[in-house]
Amino acid sequence: MIFPINKTRGGKGSLGFRLRAVRGYTLLELIVVVALVLTLLGVVVPLTATYVNRAKKAKCLSHMRTIHSGIMSYIQDVGHWPQMEEDKWDHTEEEFFEFWVTTTEEHGLNRDTWLCPSDRALERRLLEEKAKGKDKGKYMGSYIPTRFDEHPATPFRWNQPWVIERGGFHGKGPHVLMPDGSIQESLNPFNGR
Repeated sequence: MIFPINKTRGGKGSLGFRLRAVRGYTLLELIVVVALVLTLLGVVVPLTATYVNRAKKAKCLSHMRTIHSGIMSYIQDVGHWPQMEEDKWDHTEEEFFEFWVTTTEEHGLNRDTWLCPSDRALERRLLEEKAKGKDKGKYMGSYIPTRFDEHPATPFRWNQPWVIERGGFHGKGPHVLMPDGSIQESLNPFNGR
């Protein structure tokens, strides 16, 4: 674009004005800027996903530690591992988790504690239930507790896992909650036991 400029000393122009061209961005400069922005986005987006997955894993580990504390509290109060009626082991998943949630609720465990934030299949089921309006009263879980008898020492013998995650949601196998409160990731949780 060309704009007129006021006459200055020694200026030329038929009307006493000198003409000056205003320079804009070239196509090459715009392409370089767009390429730089896309490169930065290419670096930032995967990092964001990594941090979200790490946060989900940390929340999952926190849930498992809470489960350990709740079950330890139950054992100290009642004197043995929570005992499910024999017929519940053959019933639906919802009845199974209803027992565990209601039995351990007064010891600090609620429905959300039994859900891993990385369990996508369970997340889809919960969203479907909410869409149908049937999410009230549903019991679901991502962590499967081990079955023990009523003897007070049984859960602490043989270093057997107390709770195992339903799937390897975090990449290195399921999380396994041990009697001492430690949590292991293992594709073979019973290796070396």
